[in-house]
Amino acid sequence: MNNLTWLLKREFWEHRGGFLWAPFWTGVAVLALTLLGLLAGEVRMLQVNGGGSSSAISMLFSEQTPKQIEQAAKLLNGSLLGVNALFGLVMGVVLFFYLLGALYDDRRDRSALFWKSLPVSDAGTVISKVLMATVLIQLLVFALMLVTWLLLQILLSIFVLIHGGSPWALIWGQHSFLPMLAVLLADLPAHMLWALLAVGWLLLCSAAVRSKPFLWAVLIPVLFGIANGWIGLMGVPNLPAWFLWREGIARMLLGMFGLYGAWGQTLSVGDEALRSGNIFGWEAAGRGLAALYASPGLWIGALAGIAMIAGAVWFRRRNSEV
Repeated sequence: MNNLTWLLKREFWEHRGGFLWAPFWTGVAVLALTLLGLLAGEVRMLQVNGGGSSSAISMLFSEQTPKQIEQAAKLLNGSLLGVNALFGLVMGVVLFFYLLGALYDDRRDRSALFWKSLPVSDAGTVISKVLMATVLIQLLVFALMLVTWLLLQILLSIFVLIHGGSPWALIWGQHSFLPMLAVLLADLPAHMLWALLAVGWLLLCSAAVRSKPFLWAVLIPVLFGIANGWIGLMGVPNLPAWFLWREGIARMLLGMFGLYGAWGQTLSVGDEALRSGNIFGWEAAGRGLAALYASPGLWIGALAGIAMIAGAVWFRRRNSEV
């Protein structure tokens, strides 16, 4: 356990630029763009209404009907999902390239020989990278995302308050923050399970290939999918194209990208609730989460990913350098 702790610390120290600063600056960019948008709206109102910008915005806030407040609540709910999806996209890119180089770079610079000389097993090395990518970084990014979203709501509250509106009525009192937060937290284990197939495949390529892991990781599944299609055209039994590309290939390559699975399949039941036109609640959360964790594809893909991780451990023991 002590060795694993040090291995996890090593991974974070070596890659903290991507693990910590990428989501941090993503949050800063979201807040900065929101502030610029509010300032641009203020300037635009000033241009349209002359010196009456503040009074015009105050009138807009004071004349809100219950239906308009409900629509604002849906937009605020959507902002939580949107910020979460943005963080997921950024970290998906970071983790994709981290996993591709996680075992390959050690062999290329021969530092793998140094680590093999220490009382650290190959399985422990690979498991530390899996835990970092699927658990620790996911929790860190979720925490940074939540802080960003709360600061965003505070920024909007200050804007509303300055113009005589009620932040509680327009922002905090209407939207379904607690149910949606509970869903996002309950979704996290599903995201981790969903990502295992991509983690296993990328680590397997990183441990097995002798050069250009990116090309191997992308070309092998894509060429397999094309070959499967040609086999089908010849009348030979083959895998259904929709299943192979959506549940297999796309998930192997895009499974690290946050909320969304293969070809836009969402893992967030809150998004579907918003599209249906309903304010998100606890009942919808329970139904969506039950359906999510009952999906066979979630568990089959996770088992396949674990098998690939075992393969990465085997190649790690066999290959010390490139």
